Amino acid sequence: MGELAMIISTTTQQGKREEVRSVYQELMAPRAEENEAQRVVVWCDDQQNEDRFHLFEIYSDPAAMGANASAPWFAEYMTRVGPLLAEEPAVSMATVRWSNGL
Repeated sequence: MGELAMIISTTTQQGKREEVRSVYQELMAPRAEENEAQRVVVWCDDQQNEDRFHLFEIYSDPAAMGANASAPWFAEYMTRVGPLLAEEPAVSMATVRWSNGL
């Protein structure tokens, strides 16, 4: 099995994208920077919807993704941002077959 890519897209309540990003920067970004198995993490603001964002992550170890999902700081993140979201996040998982720059 190759590296695991996770693509997450969601829409926030109107005008709440920056608040969600701020919580992400506080709780999630530091863990990603420390996690060697989380090789790539990219937050993207949607250019056509100011309330939508996308996350792109690549894990070298699929178990690390599972560990993140069950971590207490992830639960805290979801508790804080859940009320700010307008929809359930759409999550796609894929096996990385080629990349430039990893």
